[in-house]
Amino acid sequence: MKAWKKFAETLELTRELEDMYFKIREIFQREGWTQKDIERPPYYPNDLMFLHSKFQQLVRETDRTIRDYGFDVDGQEVSNYIIKKLSHIDDITPLRQEDGNNERDNKWNDNIE
Repeated sequence: MKAWKKFAETLELTRELEDMYFKIREIFQREGWTQKDIERPPYYPNDLMFLHSKFQQLVRETDRTIRDYGFDVDGQEVSNYIIKKLSHIDDITPLRQEDGNNERDNKWNDNIE
């Protein structure tokens, strides 16, 4: 593991990003959106816009913290690291399927009611 990644892991630099991303995914689920919808949202709920702006700020702060501690790392590499750290959240917050086969989603929704 690269030194900057070990640093990020030790300080849990993505912890707040993960929490916020989970909340964003819950909004996507609440709205019944598909992957295609989130790429081009049909509308922008206020709570989503608020979290999105805070999320972008946290991404920049994470990158800046890593660099401020003297690590020479490319911004794209940090972005890829963050995306990989967040990817497990997609698995636990599935979106509506475009083909209408939402069996997995319905099971998840049944458990929260």
